Order: sequence, then C-alpha cells, then structure tokens
Amino acid sequence: MPKSRIISSSENSEEEESDPPSSDDVFKILITTDNHLGFAERDDERANDSLIAFEECLQIARDENVDFILLGGDLFHDNKPSNHVMLECMNLLRKYCLGDKTIEFKLISDEKVNFSSTVQSNPFPWANFKDPNLNISTPVFSIHGNHDDPSGSTPLCPLDLLNSCGLINYFGNLSTLENIDIHPLLFRKGQTNLAIYGLGSIRDERLHRIFLKNQINLLRPTNQPDDWFNMFVIHQNRVAHGPKNYIPEQFLHEFLDIVIWGHEHDCRITPEFNTVQKFFVIQPGSTVATSLSEGEQLQKHAGILHVHKKTFKMHQRPLQTVRQFYFVDIQLSDHIDEKALKTLSNAKLEQKLDKLLTDTITELLVRAQKEHTGHPKQPKKPLIRLRVDYTGFDLFDSFNDIRFVQKFSDQVANAKTMINLHKKRENNASKSNEIKLDPNAIKISNEQFKHAQRVEDSIQTYFESTAESNRLRLLDEKSMLAALTEFIDKDEIYALSTMVEAQIEQSRKFLSNNIHNDDVAFLEEELKRFKTLQNIDDNEATQRRKEVLTMARKERLKANGDRSSDDDLMITGSIGINNDNSNDENDDDDDDDDFDRSSMKSTQKRTQSSTARGATTRGRGRGRGRAKATPTTTPRGKRKPF
Repeated sequence: MPKSRIISSSENSEEEESDPPSSDDVFKILITTDNHLGFAERDDERANDSLIAFEECLQIARDENVDFILLGGDLFHDNKPSNHVMLECMNLLRKYCLGDKTIEFKLISDEKVNFSSTVQSNPFPWANFKDPNLNISTPVFSIHGNHDDPSGSTPLCPLDLLNSCGLINYFGNLSTLENIDIHPLLFRKGQTNLAIYGLGSIRDERLHRIFLKNQINLLRPTNQPDDWFNMFVIHQNRVAHGPKNYIPEQFLHEFLDIVIWGHEHDCRITPEFNTVQKFFVIQPGSTVATSLSEGEQLQKHAGILHVHKKTFKMHQRPLQTVRQFYFVDIQLSDHIDEKALKTLSNAKLEQKLDKLLTDTITELLVRAQKEHTGHPKQPKKPLIRLRVDYTGFDLFDSFNDIRFVQKFSDQVANAKTMINLHKKRENNASKSNEIKLDPNAIKISNEQFKHAQRVEDSIQTYFESTAESNRLRLLDEKSMLAALTEFIDKDEIYALSTMVEAQIEQSRKFLSNNIHNDDVAFLEEELKRFKTLQNIDDNEATQRRKEVLTMARKERLKANGDRSSDDDLMITGSIGINNDNSNDENDDDDDDDDFDRSSMKSTQKRTQSSTARGATTRGRGRGRGRAKATPTTTPRGKRKPF
C-alpha cells in the first residue's frame, strides 16, 4: 500500500525519502488567512494583537525562504481601515516583502486577466515582481474576504490600494456574477506546474444559487491539463447556517487537488481528504481571536505548503505571538446540588458561585503563565471566557458579574466580557405570544424567491401579498427595505438601527403635534395615517431615507475613528459594476515560456446532483461554528508523497 502523499506536522513524522526532489522543482508557499488587521484597535490592551501575529507570519515566510505568500481573505477587519492600520500594514509588507532576492518561478498566465480591475482599467496589469520600478523579494497574492470586500458606488477595497502601491497582487475579484469564468494564476518552477484559482467572498446565499445554476467555470489549460497541480482559494461559510447559507464542498470541482478555505476561524490546518470529491481541504483559521467562541481557542498556525509536480506536503508553524485564549463551559447544576439550593440562603449561594468562578479563573491564569511561549511579543494577559449555564437557578438573575470581574481587571485582557451567564430557553412558551405569519403570503414570497436575485425582493413580495393586519404597524416597509439593502450591499452595520430610531422619533413628533387627547382609537388611526405618509415613494420620502442612511454611515465612521469628510458620505441606490474589458494588448511572453495563454478550456461543475449526495446541514466568519470533520483517510493508489 502506497504511503500518503502528505506530511502535515511541524516536524517530519515520516522518514525522509532517500532521493528528495530538487528545490528547483518545488514550490514553497506560506499560507495564512483571516488576519483581521485592525481588529479591536480602539482597545488599549488588544489594539496591536492582529498586527503582531501578521508580522510573525511574514517573519516565518522570510525565515523559510518561501517563493510567495498566499492570503485567503480578510487581511483587514474593515473594508475601510483606519489610516493607522493601513500604514502599519504597508510598513510590514515593505519590511518583509521588498528586497534583493531572485524570483525562482515564472507566472505564465495572462496577467491582464488575472489582475484586472472591476472598476476601471488597471494601470498596472502585471505581478508586482515583474514591475521594473519595484524590487520584490517575496510576492504576496491575496483574495478579498467578507470583511475587506469591495463596497461603495465605485466598489473598491483596501487590497486595491495595496495592489496599486505594488505591495500585493490582488486577484479573485469578479466583474460579473453571471456565467463566471475563473482564470487561474499559472506558475511554473522547474518541472512543477501550479494553477491557483481564486474567488473573493460573495454573499453565501447568492454564491449558492450561482453554483446551483452551474454558472461557475474554472478554466483549465488545454495542453496537458493533468500535469498541473490545482489549488482553489475560497472565502465562504464552510459550516451550514441554513439551507443555502454555506458552500458545500461537493459544489467544488473534482479535478482540484487542494482547497484553501478561508473565513472559518477554527484552525484545521491538517489537510482533510474529501472522499467524494477526491481533494484535500486546508482550513488555516484566523491568526487573531475576533470572538470569544470555543473554536477560537485552538492553537493558531501558519502553514508552509511544498508542492512538487502532483504531490504536496504541509508543514504547520504554530504562532508564538498570539494572545492566549481559554474557553470554559460551566454547568452550575454540576457544582451546586438541589439540596444546597433549598437549604442555603441566597447570600450563601452567591458566595458559592463567586468562589467557583474565582477558583476557575485563578487556575486558568496559572495555566496561562505556564503555557506562555516566552516570545517577547506575546501579550502577558490572556483572554478568558466562562460560559455559565445557570438554568434552574433563577436567583442568580441579579448576580452582579460586572462587579465580580473588577478583581481581575489587571490580569485578564477582556475582564468586562469574561463572564457569560445564560439559561436554556423554555419550550413551554405560551402560543398566544407567538408571532403569526401569513402562510399564503409566505407561499407567494417563496415562489418569488425562486426567481428573485435578492432577498429584499422576496421580503417586499411578502408584505405586498399579506393582509394589512399582518404588516408592520409603525415602521414603513419601504424605508426598512432601503436600510436592509444598504446593510447587505455595503455592510452599513448601523443602517437598520438608525432607520428604526429615526422612524420612532418621526412618529413621536407626528403624534405630539396631532394628538391632544387620550382617545386610543384616534391614536391608532393617526398611526395608520403616519405610516401611509411614510410609505410613499415620492422625491421627499426618497431624500429622507437617504439622509437617514447617511447618518448611519457617519455613525459607523465615527465608531471606527475615521475622519473622512462629509463630502464622501454619499448613499446610492445600488452598487454599480463596470463590466468593460480592457483592450490593451498582451505583454510579450518570456523567451523561455512555451505556454499558450489562449489555450484554456472551460470546466463546469454539475452541482445539481452533488447537492443530494453531498449536502450537510454560518455570512460572517468569527469562529462560531465547527464543521463536521471530513474523513481524512487517503484512498489506495492516491498520489505518492515526495
């Protein structure tokens, strides 16, 4: 039986082969995803965590003398990072990726296609290491994630700025969402041919529909396609958070060798073999904990991927500068029995809870001190999260956890969010309090959703089809749909809350000016009249909604510390995408290249049948879900290791 073709540990767990391949034929790639630069930058304690971890990844790339760095999305935590974060990122890329070093591989694909812009013609349609004005030692290739995706009336993202500066090579950005052709980056090093397909983040529901319609084509070289090692970089939900709110692995093409999966923060960097699709999935996870969830406490890694012809090795590199994080579940019923609950006073019970939490945290602090790597840049204060289930102990509803955590404020990085008290939901809720939906309107809405391109269209159909008694009583649907569109398309996180607050304030003013008695029936009629006036589509109403959405963006910029001028705060009805293609002629090929760039063939994935056999039942990756482990057994006869 042949040995597995992978070695996936920081130290070789198998004997080295007697005749290792020449380094002239082996690609050496550093892989990392979800760096989230700028996360918690307004937190004095954690402001630099993301930058420190990213610098360690770049240091590993330099120490390992890799050919290039591959980023799987969410380099930034915000698609409009602060000046400070952008400056620090540029400083790090300049420090570690620029310099005198021979690039030992060739990029032989059509760079005008690989690095084309969706907004305007790219003035630099080539890889940065080919620019005569730049001296690149370690090229960086990156797709965008859902946090740093293009947005605005002219869709741009931070990666566009870094690409224009010559610090990274931004690929995987689509100019259309219909009949998508993904052109790979084609690399050659000695006898090894490497094809990397990239797809920047798209809303999972929309991408799910695109796959089901077989509208995604991965173009393959027609000359000896089986000689290429094929990688796909994707940034989507891997864990199911609904029927269509994720991308099943079975949607992806069978000819792929490796899928680099970004967005999910759980570090599962050991290659996992998909027995159905016959490829390996590598999920590097994040380099910084952006949520206090269980998956984030796993050891963070960067990966060094070695590719030789049709074989690969993955070496894990544990990150030494990441802030320690400990997550503990506490079931209170396991520590306080029913007898104590009945016999002890409330004060005594609260003392027992206080002691339990104090002892647990003290033990974790001792453990953190022992497990500290000793790296001078690793923070001393750990992150701690205690999730306490106090179901059946209603007397602890008044437990003052804010006062409790003060005793650890100088020892823990997240003292204010350290304790999470929760109770299980009761299943015997009164049916009279349930929200009643119109089944007929839902049926019409579902029919519309099959043909709709946007979720908002389906919601609007529901409200137009249902009876007046089932519609919103105070908020007008058109304004809320406008806010929802702004939230989905541009990630304006304050759009919905600002719209609700504005409508409540407008209704209060309207009623105060028109109600002068306590007649409830008259109040109801005036509320209906107010909503009717709000729900119209004239120029005044449209302008009023735009002003509210402008306020929402100002609120977000204020929260992010952005000092952009008010002149830039423009709300548009939809995001425009320029589909014009550049007519520039291709650059001359390298003298040694014998690859015909026009010889590409389309490969469509049949996803209709894949859904039935492969679907198992998360838009923002914060490490909250844990995907079911894919069987990792390598089948007999699969490619040999090198």
